Amino acid sequence: MNQLLHTPAQKLDYLLEHYMSATEVTKAFGFKSNTMISNMRKGQTNIATLHMEGLEKHFGIPKEIFANQVCSAEEIDNLIENYKIIKTDEPNNKLSNNVFSNNEKLFQKLKGVWYGYLYPSNPASAKHGVWEVKTIIKDDYTVVDEPWGNRGYIQLGKHESLIIKESYDNDDLTIIRFSNRQVPSAHFRFVIISNQNNTLHEMVNFGFFSRKQYSPDEAKEILGDIESKQLKLDLAFNDRLNERAVVPQ
Repeated sequence: MNQLLHTPAQKLDYLLEHYMSATEVTKAFGFKSNTMISNMRKGQTNIATLHMEGLEKHFGIPKEIFANQVCSAEEIDNLIENYKIIKTDEPNNKLSNNVFSNNEKLFQKLKGVWYGYLYPSNPASAKHGVWEVKTIIKDDYTVVDEPWGNRGYIQLGKHESLIIKESYDNDDLTIIRFSNRQVPSAHFRFVIISNQNNTLHEMVNFGFFSRKQYSPDEAKEILGDIESKQLKLDLAFNDRLNERAVVPQ
């Protein structure tokens, strides 16, 4: 059942239970004790604009949460998630502003469900020797895949775009790069940089996205030989590099 939160105190109580601790807020705000936070949780002290701005600055909690009269717990979670995406997308300098764009026409063609096909780093880990990853691009530019539930977001460039996802069971990043030109055809190739299963060893994988769902045999026919679609980290190269590493100070 989705919890309804009516007052600022109730909302703060939910935030303190799910996003940060009272001790963390006390330290960030420079309070001498948790008393001020306890009073705000009980509705005995107003949550001033200064406090809202502090929560936004230090913990990524948008002020909009307190501006709305009534919020559900789910709405609060969505507002916070969308705020993170917006902050990530904000240009920090002229370079990032020039690199990424707001191409609504392209995004309309990208939204929705895609089926991604690629070879796994360990062929035995996939039942038919090829992965099918159902990828959903949502209206807010977030991306989630099935069956694993990895989550991330999409960044649109002038000619190429990126999908950046974080693994569901660790902090590893997966970066998918593709050409915008191929998107309207409902089939487009991608190059993906990720770690090999259960390791920190990078690999480069070529695959393709399609609006159409293919059988494993059809997907492998399109992909071609696995040897031409993967490049794995040369461990000897890694060892030679480590031999020349300096001890961090």
